Amino acid sequence: MSGTQNLTEWYALRVTYQRELIAKRRLDELGVESFVPTRLVRTDVGGVKRLQRKALVHNYIFVRSDKVTIDNLKRFELPYLRYVMHSVAGVSTIMTVPEPQMRSFILVTGTADERLLFLDPQSVDLKLGNRVRVVGGLFEGAEGVLVKVAGARDRRVVVKIDGVAAVATPKIERELLKIIE
Repeated sequence: MSGTQNLTEWYALRVTYQRELIAKRRLDELGVESFVPTRLVRTDVGGVKRLQRKALVHNYIFVRSDKVTIDNLKRFELPYLRYVMHSVAGVSTIMTVPEPQMRSFILVTGTADERLLFLDPQSVDLKLGNRVRVVGGLFEGAEGVLVKVAGARDRRVVVKIDGVAAVATPKIERELLKIIE
């Protein structure tokens, strides 16, 4: 077994049939750190209005663990989990999300701010803008790229996990942004 097998990282995993919240609940019971961006939504079930938690990015869950643990979870506990694969130098590899990028994603998507804008990650070309860090306010510490989003008047900070999700903050005042290299 290689040393990378025991390395704790954030893995992007697919969940079949929108069972991301079921998987999250089970991982919580097992003491495995995971994240699913959610929002409370008002629903009307048989004339009864309720608040219900809904996943914002369907069929994905982010799990912070090592590969051996995830392989065992997939085999014995949650067989509907699948690794998200991506190409690196022409080779298909399991997708992991760097810790700082995941922290920013959790910081931005973990808020109850209804002005968050979820985007198709392929629709945002992040190579055009400056990399910035938010230095104050609700999203302090988040890092992303300053962009002008089609259909929105203001500049926003976009945090993106390639091929999975991109989220744009509400307008952030210029004085709360610091350009990073």
